[in-house]
Parts: sequence; structure tokens; C-alpha cells
Amino acid sequence: MTYVDLVLKQLSTDDEREALIGGDTRLTRAQARDLLFRLADGLVRRGVGPGDGVAAFVGNTPEAVLLTVAVHLLGARLVYVPPEPGTGELKALIDHAEVKGVVVDPAFSDRLDGWDLNDLPGEPAERPAAPDFTTVMYTGGTTGLPKLAVHRSDNRWTDRANTPPLNLLCNTLITHGSGSGGCRLALMTGSKLVLGPSAFDADTCVRLIREEQINATFFVPPMLYEVLDHPDCPGPQFGVVIVGGSALAPKRLRQAIEKWGPVINQGYGMTEAMAIAMMPPADIDFAKPDTLRTVGKANPVMEVETRDGDVWVRGPSVMEGYWGERPLAETADGWFNTGDMGHFDDDGYLYLNDRSKDVIVTGRTSDNVYSRLLDDFLVTLPGIRQAAAVAQPDEALGEVVHVFLVSEGPDVDVDRIRASVVAELGELYQPRGVTVVDRLPLTKVGKVDKRKLRSLFR
Repeated sequence: MTYVDLVLKQLSTDDEREALIGGDTRLTRAQARDLLFRLADGLVRRGVGPGDGVAAFVGNTPEAVLLTVAVHLLGARLVYVPPEPGTGELKALIDHAEVKGVVVDPAFSDRLDGWDLNDLPGEPAERPAAPDFTTVMYTGGTTGLPKLAVHRSDNRWTDRANTPPLNLLCNTLITHGSGSGGCRLALMTGSKLVLGPSAFDADTCVRLIREEQINATFFVPPMLYEVLDHPDCPGPQFGVVIVGGSALAPKRLRQAIEKWGPVINQGYGMTEAMAIAMMPPADIDFAKPDTLRTVGKANPVMEVETRDGDVWVRGPSVMEGYWGERPLAETADGWFNTGDMGHFDDDGYLYLNDRSKDVIVTGRTSDNVYSRLLDDFLVTLPGIRQAAAVAQPDEALGEVVHVFLVSEGPDVDVDRIRASVVAELGELYQPRGVTVVDRLPLTKVGKVDKRKLRSLFR
């Protein structure tokens, strides 16, 4: 049984119960089921069958969510295409993915030609779910050239079918891991799925939480920070909040727990290897500061190792490989180097030091500055809301530390910040440059875009 079977089962009961909400659209279970089969019929009429590739260039809408299920229903290969790339890269990406066609959200039609999502639905022809399907996901591209990660169908998601129904708000793009996974979980558990806009907006998020009585959601850290800083930040109404995608500052984690209670779950994963580790609320102890820094213990079904400081993983949530390249099983016995640097403590908790590409190599002996460690410390200083440390080229030292700060007010005492960093982390971590900005640039996934910050020095 696949997750699609479970979705069909949920959509076949309690017809008038709301299933999908996004923008001005509100679909009951019966309406969602009808549209799902109509979308599948539209794909079949365009020649899509088992194994064929269908690219989805879509935003956060109910129709787009059901489209992704329809592709899997037919046993086809779903290729998620998020809006990050430029037009030229989009076309090259789709050519590389070898798809039968591209379904395009009307809002994106000026960037790419394809099958209009609104024109796709045909007749509501019911079909049994195919036993196998494939999902291909565009990597975030924060550490190098984007690729297409291939995930085969498996039963990981069906293990969660007994989760009680929730009112779940999806804040991230449905074409990325957390968004697609959250949508899948909501549909197969009979939850009410509420879609935030494709471009995250804290005002809208806070409003939806209140109006839709949201009790479950997930954020990447910058989204979480904006909601915590919002004047109408909601109170303790959540049963579960999942945070992942990038490092979460311990100070902000403490703030979220104090605001909402022990409901914050930190998830560690990535496009190529989802659900690597989880830190549940019960394991967090304010009296033990390290519990605010760890990403938790390894997923029981995953193998996780550190080799020379690099985190390697193997297991069912690891991709098969990159599209067009040899599978991991042939090249590395299924093991995948995450690109993260970390270590385990004696109790089996995993700590991430930094992304390998974000380490700043500086000093006369070319030592490593872990930018995440500096980011986490800077936000503990009075008046600093967000921070991002990056490498700035330097003729004498190769690289020096430059920090970008979002402050609560216009006056920032740079000398005090430097002195505080040296006192806490040592001379090596001292910022040689400090830039105060209104906000940090984010990728479409919502992560701080350090590659863009580094490009400012070229």
C-alpha cells in the first residue's frame, strides 16, 4: 500500500469535511477527490503513463497539491521544479529531467511554457493507485550546482497513517521536501491542509494560524524568527511545530519553547536524504544548554556516521542517486556524504558544526571558523535579531570573517560586538567586516542565502 492509497481512502469518507484550503479556494474531501481524478484523466489524455516524467512548475495551491498526487496515482515520475532558477536554467533543468510534459501554474506562465494547470482537468475517471512511482527533486543549490535527486516509492509515509487528524499549515513550498512531505502527511491522515502563499509572509501566516485554528505547522528558521518577532505572534495553541532546513539558533529555540510550550521538534534532513535525525521536545532541558544545539538522535531506520568530521548517511530516506548519474548503491554502497560537518556525543546526539561550504578558512595557519557557531552566538547579543557570517576574500589570509546583522534599532556598536566575539569564541572568530541590513537574503526554500552574501565580495 502506498501513501496514494491512503489519500484515496481518506478522501472517500466524510465527504463534506474540508480537506484543502489555499487562497480563495476551499475544497471538501469529495471535491478534492473529484479534482484528483480529473487531473489524472487530464494527464492520461496527454499521453502520460507509468514511468513517464511530468514536471510540476507550480506554487502553493490546492490544485497543485492534487496534481502531485495524480502523477503518483498513475505511476509516473514526478519532477518538482521550484521557482528558484532563472529561465535559462529552468529550461536546461527540464531538458535534463527528460519529461513528457510540464504542468505550469498560470502565475508562472511568463517564465515557462507548458500544460496550463487550470486547463488540465478532464473527466472524473476513477483509477486504482499504481504500486510504484518516482519523485525527482531539485536540490536547493546552496552549496553548488543544482541537481535532480531521485527518490523511489517506499512505505515510509504509510507508517504515519495513524497520526490523528490535524489542522496543518504548510508554510514552505510544496515543491520542496518539507512542503511536499507535510502535504502528503496531511492528506493521508485526513487532516485539514492549509497552504500559505508561495512567498512566505509573516502577516499571512499569523492570520491563518488564528483563523484556521492551526495546531500543527513547520518552519525553516528564518520563518520561525519572523513569526516570533511579529506583534501578533500566536500563543500556545500548537500541538506540534517542526523546524528544519537549516540551523536553528539555541536562543531562538528557547524563545519558541517559552512562547508555545514543549512542542518544538527539530528535524534534520535534506533533499537528498530526508528524515536523518529528530530532536523531540522531551529531550530538551534548559538546564543543559547542549540540548538546545543538537539536532537529536539518528532516525532508527537510518545509518548515520561521521567520517573525518563529515556526516554520512545510508537508509530508506536517502535518494537513489542523481538523475542521469549512477545510483549511490553502485558508487558508494548507498552511503551519501551530506556536506555537513558534525559529531556525536557519548549519548548518541548529533551536533552539526557547519555546512562544509560555509566554513571560513582564515588565520596565519588556515584554521576553520564554523559560521554556524558564530551565527548562534551573535543572536545572543543585545539588539541582534539575525546574523550570518560568511567568508570575505583577503590577500593576506585567504579569507576573513564578515558578518551581516539584522538589528532591533539603527545603532549597532561594532566594537562591542567584536570584543564580545573575541571574549567568547577567540581571536580567530573576530569579524573583520560588519554590515547591518534590514533583512537577510533568503532562498526560495526560506534558508539564509549565504552564497548570495558571499557573491557581494566578488
